[in-house]
Amino acid sequence: MSGGCCDSAGGLTPLDTALERLMLELSLVTGTETLPLAESLGRVLAEDAVSPLAVPPWDNSAMDGYAVRVADLEAAGGRLPVSQRIPAGSVPAALQPGTAARIFTG
Repeated sequence: MSGGCCDSAGGLTPLDTALERLMLELSLVTGTETLPLAESLGRVLAEDAVSPLAVPPWDNSAMDGYAVRVADLEAAGGRLPVSQRIPAGSVPAALQPGTAARIFTG
């Protein structure tokens, strides 16, 4: 079978050559900028963000959170009404446009 994603007419590129080519394409980050949260989508923090409090104050591996559409966040300025609450193990309804869904993992 041919035509797959791993087929290569020229063979494999040696690791040293691949790394050299990669290094030629990379550039060093030389500065930072301060942005409002609403403008920081897709950015990388320049330093660690650390909470002064233990949140939550006990060991917990849950990933509670919210389901949102990025386009809705941008249009609403970061605030959306919660249209549904989704408990652990339940099947949610489709997310209504312009809303968020609260997710509880248990």
